Amino acid sequence: MKDMYIIKTAVAVVAAMVAAGCGQRSESVEMGPGETVEAFCKALAGGDSETAMELCDTAAMNGYIRNFVEALDMQMQADSCVAGIAAGMLTQAEFAVDEVAKEGDRRIVHYTVKVSEDMTKKKTAKVRKDEGVWKVEAISDRN
Repeated sequence: MKDMYIIKTAVAVVAAMVAAGCGQRSESVEMGPGETVEAFCKALAGGDSETAMELCDTAAMNGYIRNFVEALDMQMQADSCVAGIAAGMLTQAEFAVDEVAKEGDRRIVHYTVKVSEDMTKKKTAKVRKDEGVWKVEAISDRN
């Protein structure tokens, strides 16, 4: 019974992390919209909320990151082993940009995060250029 609880908790943690985003990339090289979204997701999944925040533009995204970090902290307090396994799975997730569409001065980045054969999440990010650097404004689920 406890094993089933651990498995369900691990799945819930991974699902929450995938829902929030997607490991770690340097911002020193000029990145395009898709690369910016990938760097954001990987930073968040890798626990680098500082880098994730640097790649964001709005207060809403700061709240998004804070909610992600708080959810992970709660899981770590409940069962650090399960949260650690889930975090390990997510940092090895596959990230793929499916399409980048232009919308005025913004870009809409449709992407897929694949954690395992059974767990794939399709997301959409809205990014805009701020002083020559692409910044993530919003992320949502994609149907």
